[in-house]
Amino acid sequence: MTTIIWQSFSINIYIMRAFGLYPPEKPTRKSRLRSLLLYFAFTYPVPVLGILNFIFGEEIDQMRIGDNGFLVAETACQITKLMPFVMNGSRIKRCIHYLEDFSFEVKEDKEKFLEKWVKTCQRNSKVFLGSIIAGNVSWAVKPFLVQERQLPVDVWLPFNLMENNIVYFLVFALLTLGVGYVSIASAAIDPLIGGLCGLASGHIQVLKNNLQYLNQCTADSESLKIFITRRNVKDCINHHNIILNFVKEYECCFSSIVFSQFAGSVVVVCFCCLQLGKIPPMTLNFFIMVSYLTILLVQIYFYCYYGTILYEESNSIINAVYMGNWYDYDAESKRDLILLMERSQRPIVVTAGKILDLSVTTFTTILRRSYSLLAVLKNQ
Repeated sequence: MTTIIWQSFSINIYIMRAFGLYPPEKPTRKSRLRSLLLYFAFTYPVPVLGILNFIFGEEIDQMRIGDNGFLVAETACQITKLMPFVMNGSRIKRCIHYLEDFSFEVKEDKEKFLEKWVKTCQRNSKVFLGSIIAGNVSWAVKPFLVQERQLPVDVWLPFNLMENNIVYFLVFALLTLGVGYVSIASAAIDPLIGGLCGLASGHIQVLKNNLQYLNQCTADSESLKIFITRRNVKDCINHHNIILNFVKEYECCFSSIVFSQFAGSVVVVCFCCLQLGKIPPMTLNFFIMVSYLTILLVQIYFYCYYGTILYEESNSIINAVYMGNWYDYDAESKRDLILLMERSQRPIVVTAGKILDLSVTTFTTILRRSYSLLAVLKNQ
């Protein structure tokens, strides 16, 4: 039977598994070694050699500095972003599948709340992955459209690259694979992290619907009706506890990952805007830069938007209880619901690095910080 996680993120999980970021069912020393080799071989070369080029490079063109700056900054932030998947993959895998481990099943008439989120996750993953792959292809073929032979990104090398065609194409392939590895990995990870937040919101919608119709049953006797209501209340409390535990584990696993993306995005957005001010409009480079900037902003917005949805849904649990027929419940059920309402007075807030909330407000903050940094660089 296909679970809700596999329905939502099958493409994401297949890519992460191929890239060594999703451990197998029974992790072995060989699988862990493979993950480490892929991570170090494709994540470090581009940012390290790019930074060395800024330090030791001679006659660096100002336009090329901007072209390389945002790419080096983006790949550098992927080092810290992807590391938890390699070092702590088993825990992250358990977190991804946490919402499947319920002691009860969502009733068939309530599955519509989750089906909407499943379709949303599938759409986001396909569109984002397709955009990233298209962007990688256009970036990789760009050097072949100019007359002078060059690499897709300027890096420092201790030898003359242009003297040997074989060496040139090997280095070209290494850089292309390195950028492709981190970008496609992010294309799988970002919709998954945001989608998990969305699925948690879907479970809150199911919970709210259950709380609103606790005593709707066809029982004949009053005692049986009270028994069913009490059982439904306890199921709702259990469901709420599972959601809270999931969010706690979610934050522990992904908080540093999202924060590294936010921190890197401030610099990358700044470099992109700086380059857009220098590139003539309506040219190929202009459209490539606009496309990249759009994808980057969508990448950040994934986290912020779904964090806001989770906050708003959790903030309305009390209203769902109030809209039910609570005045017809027995004393024990009323007492349990009061405790649930007390716990729900504090909405669910997911943070990045224990500093920034995942919210639309944070998205605007990132844009403001990028603009401030851009203003400083333009005045230099």
